[in-house]
Amino acid sequence: MRRITKKILIFLLGLVFIGFYCEYLIYYVVILQCYWPKIETSHGSNQIIQAFILADTHLLGPYRGHWLDKWRREWQMHQAFQAIIRIHKPHVVFVLGDLFDEGEWTDNKQFKEYVSRFYKLFSVPSSIKMFVVVGNHDIGFHNRIRRGFAQRFSKYLKAPSVQHIVLKNNHFVLINSMALEGDSCNLCTEARKQIENVSEKLFKCLQNPVNCVDNNSTFNYSQPILMQHFPLYRESDSICTEPDAPPLPERNKLFRLKIDALSQEATNYLIKKIKPRAVFGGHTHHGCLVEHFYKESDGAKFLEYSVPSFSWRNRPNPKYMLATIAPDAYAVQKCGLPRESTIALTAVIMISILIGCLLTTRSFGRDYF
Repeated sequence: MRRITKKILIFLLGLVFIGFYCEYLIYYVVILQCYWPKIETSHGSNQIIQAFILADTHLLGPYRGHWLDKWRREWQMHQAFQAIIRIHKPHVVFVLGDLFDEGEWTDNKQFKEYVSRFYKLFSVPSSIKMFVVVGNHDIGFHNRIRRGFAQRFSKYLKAPSVQHIVLKNNHFVLINSMALEGDSCNLCTEARKQIENVSEKLFKCLQNPVNCVDNNSTFNYSQPILMQHFPLYRESDSICTEPDAPPLPERNKLFRLKIDALSQEATNYLIKKIKPRAVFGGHTHHGCLVEHFYKESDGAKFLEYSVPSFSWRNRPNPKYMLATIAPDAYAVQKCGLPRESTIALTAVIMISILIGCLLTTRSFGRDYF
């Protein structure tokens, strides 16, 4: 009888370990397989930034989705995010929009609860900076933004429509994609004004280092990195050849401009004013790497990275990016998170092994004879 009790206890402890591994340790096992990319730079380590970039977390709100689905997805993203923070220890985190799935429908009380939940799930230590850009699910598409919703997001997430951030002489320009509609609305007018100011500041700094001053702090010029929610102008994702590109035939579906991607006019304007050396965006939930070349903008040539969704609700294999950035160089590494099917299969295999090990030892009934 004691042997039966012992095997039951071993079985229960085995189940606890399997649950612990599949719901906690597996994220560390997978994330440990990804590394910061290396770069060749003439600058010292004091001017190198390690950036963790993610997009489209789509936290469910009060209206859509089952509570169990909400709990499950938030648990997964929280475990993955915290494992990334602990293992990779980035200097900065960029979240490229659609933090929320129902931000455009929530009242002020619900939105405050949304924000509180976001910061609880994606908390970072004080030594790590985090910046976010707004997505269409956070405030709505341009023509559906309710009065005060853009300002509400900006206030609670500390994310104005245009942000110029300088980290170790690396310049980042974060843009509200919905503010690039091209009309004369207050949101678009203010964003255009801020983009002009950033452009002028960068140009003056490039012309004369004496002008590289902002809020009583000095910096050196380097070509900026542009971050926003929408992709730059492209007709579709048919040019995307990444392994995590949209599946066919979805890949060939034509984009709706100003909804699926920026317009050609808005893209040309940003390239002319910001002159980025790289662009990062989200929105499509899939990966894509596009090489841009603009003759009309002083021969601007750069790569655009579409960051896949970080949520298991949007893809079976969520992704994130690690970028090592210096003023004269950068490199990007795309990293995967465990598939849900892999987690389930791992649990089944481990349980089968556990049962097999217990059955191959002395049988339960043999102790009675």
